Amino acid sequence: MRTSDIYLRSIGVHLPPVVSIETAVAEGRYPADEMEYFRLGGAAIAGDVPAPELALRAARHAFERSGGMSPRELDLMLYADVWHQGPEGWQPQYYLQQHLVGGDVLGIEVRHGCCGLFSALQLAAGYLRPGGTALLVGADNHGTPLVDRWRMIEGNVMGDAGCALLLTTDTGFAQVLSVNVVVLPEAESVNDGGVPMFPPDATVGRPLDFAARNREFRKRLFDRDGSEIMLAIQTTLMELVDRTLKEAGITLDEVARVAFPHGRWDDLEHRGVNWFGLTLADTTWEYGAGIGHLGVSDQFVALDHLLADGALARGDYVLLIGLGAGTTMACAVLRILDLPQEYASDGPG
Repeated sequence: MRTSDIYLRSIGVHLPPVVSIETAVAEGRYPADEMEYFRLGGAAIAGDVPAPELALRAARHAFERSGGMSPRELDLMLYADVWHQGPEGWQPQYYLQQHLVGGDVLGIEVRHGCCGLFSALQLAAGYLRPGGTALLVGADNHGTPLVDRWRMIEGNVMGDAGCALLLTTDTGFAQVLSVNVVVLPEAESVNDGGVPMFPPDATVGRPLDFAARNREFRKRLFDRDGSEIMLAIQTTLMELVDRTLKEAGITLDEVARVAFPHGRWDDLEHRGVNWFGLTLADTTWEYGAGIGHLGVSDQFVALDHLLADGALARGDYVLLIGLGAGTTMACAVLRILDLPQEYASDGPG
């Protein structure tokens, strides 16, 4: 989807303190024999701070950086997440409406896996009219009894964060040139683990173990010549990136930095950057390895980090790539128009 007059006004981030891999090993939470190979630094851990509170803090941070925008000016608020947010039968966007934006704005929860903020970005780009503004928020706290953040995904750990994007149709420090989200339905069962759909996991206390589920999925696939599906995932992602770059009017050679999901370095190197002729140094992998996979927020927290770290300049193009259950794939291209003053004085909130 080629976007027209959609700008990123500000980014807000709330990243909790990081617990190091060394601490996790010393506490018996992370396997010591995996430290050297997987090269992880740690995970941002929110403790008992609810995910909607992480979202609220990030949203306030975005408005603080917005140059005077008011929460009451919003036309749309989309709240993306992957993990449980609060009481069953309750929706997390209500918390932000109560404490920040009020009830007049259309507020909707978006459940689209780890690509949720990309989906929110595409929805907002299609919804906003001239003069419109939108708040996109993503937040997850994985520190619950049904998740072992240190072992749930082989070669990776789960972090917590809140992230907020303020979009406008008139001006901003970055322009969204194109965004696309696609699904490969034949890979729908990648994360189901072969367990029953009913009753749902959380209602019976069944833990979420993606490592075990992915092993089970691969076994099922290759028992049935599933290599075709794995090849289709690769092909679909490459076609998606190519289409998104063409819609943005650029080539991959013109991209300054690429943000992938925070994941295993070997997966990224052998089944990610190599496909596009990149290296790990072209990506935000090292930063992500230090804070963990944040659910919906990886690429946008990494973008904030690139800006704060001085890694981007005016005129640079940034490519954001998402992967999620479904199998869902997402891609967006942004052009940096200006470097906001706040990045010279502060880092992520």
